[in-house]
Amino acid sequence: MEIELCDFGSFKIYQPKNGYRFSFEPFYLANIENTKRYKVAIDIGSGCGIIAILLSKNASFEKIFALENNQEYIELIKENIKLNQTANIEIIDSIEKVPNISLDLAISNPPFYTKTSFRVSNKYESQKFEHMPLSEIIKSIKPKMKHNALYRLAFHPTRLYELLNVLNANGFGVKTIQPIYGKKNTISKSCIIEAKYLAKTYITLKSPIFLEDHRLF
Repeated sequence: MEIELCDFGSFKIYQPKNGYRFSFEPFYLANIENTKRYKVAIDIGSGCGIIAILLSKNASFEKIFALENNQEYIELIKENIKLNQTANIEIIDSIEKVPNISLDLAISNPPFYTKTSFRVSNKYESQKFEHMPLSEIIKSIKPKMKHNALYRLAFHPTRLYELLNVLNANGFGVKTIQPIYGKKNTISKSCIIEAKYLAKTYITLKSPIFLEDHRLF
């Protein structure tokens, strides 16, 4: 894997030079209000570890699990931990290594393309296309979540109906939906959804994010 260093001022991070590269979602996913109540978090499908690194900048987190099973990306996360001198990130390759009922917060930015709906790229298939059903991801984290633990993820608007049904079936009550747009008068590029485990669904539609109005770093 050929990598390059990205300098964001307050932190630096290595990511692949080609193939799957993070976009705007990690910056918004890691920008959480009232983080004092969150002590233990997990970054699901950590990739190069950007979300875990961003979370580690917040002193309230005692431990952040970076869950990744691709060995090349695991090595990349290790390099990024050294680069940013973070002491509260633990890399794991299986959700089973997380103690039950221990998580206050789970974050994920999963691939949302399905092979039945989009042309498969052989070169970047594992990064761009969903290789584990959404229902399996959500089911796997349930035993690890505390009561009222927050699950925060980015997902495509075309699959929101499916996501809401899966969350509801697994005991997650959806609390907020925030659409993200590239520019005004365009369709939404992504949504950030927040749900709480073992809580009732009561949805608030938050003010939209327009990327053209924001500086991420």
